[in-house]
Amino acid sequence: MTDPQHIWTGTVLPEWIDHNGHMNAGYYLVVFDDATGPWTAFLGIDRTYRRANRRSTFSIDSHLTWLRELPEGAPIVVEAELLGFDDKKYHTFMRMLHAEDGYVAATHELLSIHIDLDTRRSTLFPPEIHERMNEVVSTQRAIAEPGDVGRVIRTKPWPPDATS
Repeated sequence: MTDPQHIWTGTVLPEWIDHNGHMNAGYYLVVFDDATGPWTAFLGIDRTYRRANRRSTFSIDSHLTWLRELPEGAPIVVEAELLGFDDKKYHTFMRMLHAEDGYVAATHELLSIHIDLDTRRSTLFPPEIHERMNEVVSTQRAIAEPGDVGRVIRTKPWPPDATS
């Protein structure tokens, strides 16, 4: 297990480039979504688990932050940290990095919930998934919590208060 876990690698495709000459905002989410599959499999919620148990996870909250541009052809890697979990939910923080230059291009904070696919309702994680998440959190505990976790979107009031 790496710390944080590298879960996805790829290259910025030509069709992802927008009129500004860099990766279009929507494709950052596509990459993070593609990375979620290997991440859930790493946590033990893979295709075999889903088929055998009729359980999966759904995203219930998400926050994407764009930090730097990615040009066409840029090699990228996504890494993930499990920040916490409870009986039904888990909290992930992902970083998208330029694989050669090492800069963080974007971050994605994600809250997911365990779902019974037959009832479409939340359900408890089984003990083996709970144990796996505990193992991952324990291993990754040495990592400082990312500064972008829990960010709130806001701006200063306009017009500025003339009395201050």
